[in-house]
Amino acid sequence: MSKKKKDIRDELRSLVPNNTKRLLDVGCAGGKLSSKLKDKNITIIGIEKDRKLYGEAKNRLDEVILGDAESTKLNYPEGYFDCILYADVLNCFVEPQVVLKKHMYHLKKGGYVIASMPNVRYYKTIRNLVFCGRWDYKEGGILWKEHLRFFTLANIKELFEGAGCQIIEIKRNIVSSRIMKILNFLLFNRLKDFLAYQYYIKAQKRR
Repeated sequence: MSKKKKDIRDELRSLVPNNTKRLLDVGCAGGKLSSKLKDKNITIIGIEKDRKLYGEAKNRLDEVILGDAESTKLNYPEGYFDCILYADVLNCFVEPQVVLKKHMYHLKKGGYVIASMPNVRYYKTIRNLVFCGRWDYKEGGILWKEHLRFFTLANIKELFEGAGCQIIEIKRNIVSSRIMKILNFLLFNRLKDFLAYQYYIKAQKRR
């Protein structure tokens, strides 16, 4: 029997607290990522601006709002959500911290923000810039053409701190060659932030 391939987003989903009852998935796309959380009896409400993806998400989530998360006003009371999820979408906003601050109104005190964010300090991005003089936008990945903002870990910490959140857990999605992993081991893990393709963040709204 063939071994089932692990979904790399499982690590992101694992950051969602087990006691979550209502979750807002910002930029939910087709709803595939957050729909797997329904096994935990979580009510999931998504926001998606792409009409086709919105249609797909409606078949997977409890409710979906069609609109741009940066400008759409949410008609939910203060503190309604236990958790807000941003899966690789904060980079796509003109003012990501403004979006975070706006959504904090709808997150309960002590509630959680879960986010995945590409790392512009990734070694291949730096290599292409420094040695090849290239900064080429692509159809996906760190330099996806729809990314408007770019973050290192230091910038991510500033983003959440400025929005009134305290980061309580950081996971790294390490993507690198075997040689780079060996070099990182020999250097006592000092290259970890160059080998991190993206960060998984768990932050808590200040009470």
